[in-house]
Amino acid sequence: MSALRIHGIVLSGVGGQGVLSLAQIVLEALRRSGFHALQSEIHGMSQRGGSVQAQVCFAEVPLTSPILDEGSADLLIALEPLEALRHVAMLRPDGHLVASEEPSADMAGYPPLEDIYRALKAVRGACLLDTEDLARRLRHPQAGGMALLGMASRHLPVPEAVWQAVITERFAAKGERVITKNLEAFAAGQGLVPARAEA
Repeated sequence: MSALRIHGIVLSGVGGQGVLSLAQIVLEALRRSGFHALQSEIHGMSQRGGSVQAQVCFAEVPLTSPILDEGSADLLIALEPLEALRHVAMLRPDGHLVASEEPSADMAGYPPLEDIYRALKAVRGACLLDTEDLARRLRHPQAGGMALLGMASRHLPVPEAVWQAVITERFAAKGERVITKNLEAFAAGQGLVPARAEA
């Protein structure tokens, strides 16, 4: 990523999936890595199942706004496939998409999944994850979001030690087992995407 411009990340999903929690982890990790970073939140329906979006902007210089324009995001992290499709226009032509294949069961009139997957796979730099299968294999129902974050981490200039520290602190109040499960899910996601080449 270029140090000479503002970079942006869009996180999207539905209520109850932890979109805002992931955004806060990303924000803190970027700040600890020496960047200026700001976060904005855009909520749809407030109840569980409503659309939720967060944006994180970061740069090596102070920022004045956390709001991204269409076509300006470097990375889209989507916890729900239809929400990924809704926000894919936010990506730059050379941006990256990491998205869950697991649909929200609460949405009425949901389009055919095959059509959604086909459209998402056509996006340059797209990586889709069967988060339901991963959660089952890791025996951790909430593994999906952390695995997607692990995938996304390959595209962000954050040292491994910083990710580990921020995730550990985020879940510290829930105990060692929850910390371990989340770190395990994060590592599983990382393993699905090649490491960034160092400049």
